[in-house]
Order: sequence, then structure tokens, then C-alpha cells
Amino acid sequence: MTSTPAGLADLVFRWREPATRAVSRLIPGGVIWYVDTADPVFALTFDDGPSPESTPRLLEVLQRHRAKATFFLVGERVEAYPELVAAIAEAGHEVANHLMRDERSALIPDAQFRLDLARTTELLEPHGPVRWFRPGSGVFTPRMLRSAAEQNLRAVLGTLVAGNKGLPSDERIAKSLLPGVRPGSILVLHEGGPERQGVVETTDELLSALSLRAVTVSDLVARSGV
Repeated sequence: MTSTPAGLADLVFRWREPATRAVSRLIPGGVIWYVDTADPVFALTFDDGPSPESTPRLLEVLQRHRAKATFFLVGERVEAYPELVAAIAEAGHEVANHLMRDERSALIPDAQFRLDLARTTELLEPHGPVRWFRPGSGVFTPRMLRSAAEQNLRAVLGTLVAGNKGLPSDERIAKSLLPGVRPGSILVLHEGGPERQGVVETTDELLSALSLRAVTVSDLVARSGV
């Protein structure tokens, strides 16, 4: 298992995996970026939910493909839509911490970061164990990692990142991502407002085309033997 920063949360971006895996070994930190495994699985993750526009439909797609995912949820949206968080957990998916608001976590003062992280975990814990957090916009600092570790949380970024924007280019997202998904990858997709509803179709297209099985982050990490 290795660590490195990743970002570009609102853009379609495909990492050149061999190069970025090599670079990640040179960057210190306890951030999970991918997992070394030969098992035919990858971790599927969604940021910025829950959302009434997309979460119920995503759950239907995941059920149809017998896929599991980790949802990195925003605290204020968890407060607004607790029934959606319950539906995620009841379907066997994993909930994780994406802090209280959809904002750049690296710009939040440390005291507020700690409070927001703890409050989001508190909101999520009724729905299952909370082991992971993902900083807003995928940017982290050493003090953020220290604060999270004190709360028994570990940062998870990803190998491949994409964001639907409600534009014609959304139709090309799945095709762009497919060549980069390999065993141990962590795929980051984004739900949220109406402009991101296309994530449902993107997810369906990806899961229809991939021979790898989608699992939660915890399942993927368990396969690393670490």
C-alpha cells in the first residue's frame, strides 16, 4: 500500500498508473492511493453525497451489478438526508468521512478541521464503522493527516478521478477511465447536484464493461495483507 496526494476532483483525469505508482513511493504520508493485490477487484468510491438526485439511482445500479462501494459523505448533507445514508448502509455499502461541507479542506483552520472531521464521523457512526476520510478537493497537509490519525481515520485518495459536469463530454468519461482500472485501483466518482446526475450512467457503463469486481475500500485494503 502506498501514499500520495491526488486532486482535480471536478475534472475528468486519468492517471498514468505505472508512473504515478512509482512516484507515490517517493512521497511520505499515510494516504492510501491504491492497494497492491493480484485479486481481480478495485475500490469504487463516490464523493459529495448523499444526494436525492443521484444516490437512490446509484444504489439501484450497484445492486444490479452486484457491486459494492464506499460513499465519502458530506456532513451537512448527511444531516439533510439521513434516510439516504441509511439506505447506503442497508445495501451493504461503506460510509466514509468527507468532512462537513463541500470545500477545500486544506484551507480550513486546524481547530475547525478537527471539529468538522469529528462531527461528520459522529453523524455517520450510527450507520457503520467509519475508518476513512477524504479531504475536500483531494488536497491534504501533514497537520490534516495528524489530526485525522488522532481520530483513528486514514486518508484515502484514488488512482483515477472523474467528475460529471452535465456537459456532452460526460458521455466520454467511462471510456476514458476504463483503460486505467486495474486490480487494486481506487476509482473516485462524484455525485451531488443536478449537474452530476450523469454519474449514474457513467457508473453503469463502467460496471458493464469491466471484468474486475467493485468492492469497498475496506475490502480492498484487507486484500493487501497490511
